[in-house]
Amino acid sequence: MAGQDNSIFANAREADHRFANHLALLSGFVRLKAADLTRQPVQPTVEDVQLMLESFRSQIEAMARLHRSTTLGINGVRIDLEDHLHDVCAPMSLLLAGRIALIEDISPDCQAPADWGLPLTQIVAEVITNAAKHAYPSGRAGRILVRCWRNQVGAVVIEIADDGPGLPDTFDADQDSGIGFHLIRAIAARLDALVEFENRRIGLCFRLTLPVELTS
Repeated sequence: MAGQDNSIFANAREADHRFANHLALLSGFVRLKAADLTRQPVQPTVEDVQLMLESFRSQIEAMARLHRSTTLGINGVRIDLEDHLHDVCAPMSLLLAGRIALIEDISPDCQAPADWGLPLTQIVAEVITNAAKHAYPSGRAGRILVRCWRNQVGAVVIEIADDGPGLPDTFDADQDSGIGFHLIRAIAARLDALVEFENRRIGLCFRLTLPVELTS
């Protein structure tokens, strides 16, 4: 009985520790987004604010799912990215409906460590928000494609592509990018994931490749 009690307390401590770390991560994210709003030359639209709030909601839900699994003592739990990415995309799709089609093409065999739920939500929501804002300004219509699959070496790849104007040829990631871009790279670096932006014939493609040893 004593051993069981110790195990319960250990699970509770681990859950609390992870939850505290994720709260700190979310707090920092919100603080940076708030600072970014004050620097914008143009007032954000209602849609901009709705997308930002939806991003926060998705992050809180990702934290709640992790906390529940840890509290229940489920060690080594992994998230199904087909379900997880759909949970991020679906409410954003409703917000953008009638103007931007948010299309999902997600392979069912993609998984990631449960601890990655929050940072992946932050990255995906931020990229979709940026695409809606910059690729389709002034109410312009278009589509955003969210894909997830395993590449030839078995690594999970997440792609988000739009059919907007893409990045200018003179774009310098260090000089010209805003807080959102720096956030994405910082979060990806924490996961040891590779970030790529590719200008295509039509539109811009964001690609996140996760470490194969942690997603197999």
